[in-house]
Amino acid sequence: MQNKITQVIPNIDDNELKYITESIGDKWLTEGPKSKQFLDHIKEFTGSKFAVLAPNGTLGLFLGLLALDLPKGSEIIIPNFTFFASASSAIFAGLKPVFVDVDTDTFNMNTSQIESLITDNTSAIMPVHIYGHSVNMHKIMAIANKYNLKVVEDAAQAYGVSYKGQHCGTFGDISMISFFADKTITMGEGAVVLTQNEGLYKKLLLLRNQGRPDSGTFIHPSLGMNFRVTDMQSGVGLAQSEKFPQVLEKKLKNYSLYKELLKDVGDLEFLKVENGSTFVPFRFFLKTQFKDELSEHLESNNIQVRSFFFPMHKQPPLKEYALANQVFNVSEGLYNNGICLPLHAYLTSSDIIYITNKVKGFFSNKECK
Repeated sequence: MQNKITQVIPNIDDNELKYITESIGDKWLTEGPKSKQFLDHIKEFTGSKFAVLAPNGTLGLFLGLLALDLPKGSEIIIPNFTFFASASSAIFAGLKPVFVDVDTDTFNMNTSQIESLITDNTSAIMPVHIYGHSVNMHKIMAIANKYNLKVVEDAAQAYGVSYKGQHCGTFGDISMISFFADKTITMGEGAVVLTQNEGLYKKLLLLRNQGRPDSGTFIHPSLGMNFRVTDMQSGVGLAQSEKFPQVLEKKLKNYSLYKELLKDVGDLEFLKVENGSTFVPFRFFLKTQFKDELSEHLESNNIQVRSFFFPMHKQPPLKEYALANQVFNVSEGLYNNGICLPLHAYLTSSDIIYITNKVKGFFSNKECK
């Protein structure tokens, strides 16, 4: 019997254990040498001038929004198709999310709808680089500059992704890249906040470290909290970053194999990568009007599936933020028709052939009825 093919298996081996053991041997449990090494890597890899670590992506976004200090109650435009944290972090930072629908092909925020949502109370735009490719950041920045708005990039899924030669997370005023267990590289939990502005960087340093620039002092120039991570987590991140070229090569190879084997099967449609963006696949994404039946079929054959994101305007705590008479046909359609198939580091060609054969079998049975 086929073993369960799961959505996520973190790519962990002896290299991560080596760095963790070094941190323990060096008696560095909180942020220390490994954290500095990992931050140095992030800055070199992304081209960002400044970077600080955060405990996870949600708190990374929250930290970045706190540093921007946007007017309380002001509006921030966020795609309706994203992970819950994009909106919840804004609300906890005292902002009002305004949702915009997404593009039917790329699943990224629909840039042609943004200007119609801008009011005198709008303070920022939060583009989300969804599923491993970039939003059209040139259009986003042009709109932001035209209306004097801040840009907060949710680049949670965009490690290694660039738009027209520039790494995601380095366009806006502030950004976040996540290193959760299912990301391309992971710290288990963890994130990095990027900025090109030295003033914002200095605010981030204070906010994340109890309102003081350095640990070991008991004079706190400003208010702050503890957004630090451990050196052991940073060691894991550092080990993961060394594997990225091989991981990317395998992800792209497996993604291409999926597309080749599922070409012209049933009513399947696939994600289209934004023009000008590189691609670091997060999962393999398909759309079908038979989502529920196909998902049940795959699960019954030991293939774990995930749906696409549930639209923000339908989330119970967020319904009040949807504007009157606003429609979100695309994001609702993506949730109703979207399936994520596994694409982790341990997925083999044989696994993909098995999965795609089950998909083909499902649609063959449909045609026979």
